[in-house]
Amino acid sequence: MKLRALWQNKKAIIAAVAFLLLLGSLAAVVFINGFGIQFIGQLPAHLPFTKHAKLLVLMYHDISEETPLDAERIAITTTAAKLAADIDDLIELGYEPIALEDYYNGQAQAGHKYFVISFDDGYVGVHDLAYPVLVEKQVPACIFFNTGMEIYDTFLSYGQLWHMEKSGLIKVYSHLEYHINATEMTQEEFIEALDTSMTKLRRFLWQEQKFLAYPYGAYNRKTYKAAQEFGVQLQLVQKKLFFATDVLVRVNVPYDANINKLIKMAPYN
Repeated sequence: MKLRALWQNKKAIIAAVAFLLLLGSLAAVVFINGFGIQFIGQLPAHLPFTKHAKLLVLMYHDISEETPLDAERIAITTTAAKLAADIDDLIELGYEPIALEDYYNGQAQAGHKYFVISFDDGYVGVHDLAYPVLVEKQVPACIFFNTGMEIYDTFLSYGQLWHMEKSGLIKVYSHLEYHINATEMTQEEFIEALDTSMTKLRRFLWQEQKFLAYPYGAYNRKTYKAAQEFGVQLQLVQKKLFFATDVLVRVNVPYDANINKLIKMAPYN
């Protein structure tokens, strides 16, 4: 009788969990036993994609006509020729380019290897030097833009962003308003920066997708939860701190990176 009662209790718990998951109100079940359930966090109600552990998200910054020489510039600057070579190497190794939005919308096929090209901050070199390479090769990319930087000559204008988006190859998402560490902000400051950034993208580029890449890749559980509650659909970081299905990890690609070596050490999604 005791075993039967425990089994009936377990069945009731499983049925309750299944019902709540269908409603999208619960997140992830860690384990189920005869006496109860333990939950972690809260996952988005709608996740159209499935992670296949075959996606590389590559992170570039500035594109220059000149070869970067010092270590700081090498880390965040590459040339159009090197970008083109990186793309060629990835395709030769069997990776397929995919737009981040297409991946999010579930268009990746199981068993295939993919890469996403992303550019951080919004340097003008992305328009002048990287964009022609992407058009020539018909490779999609996304830009995570600090929306308050358009007033500076070295950063992209909304006119340049609009020009690239019209091609259908480029999408622009949030990198917050300015390049500030989100974990050093109060929650109110973080939400204000996020709201200002998303509002500008919606106003000037009609961008409705709420994807966020954190400046410096800096985030924590508080920023994750705040962004999720704000409605952010994807959060992009540089290091995985905890399990979350709506977080993608990126890898920086410096000028001197060897793609063959990079893909062996890079995080996959």
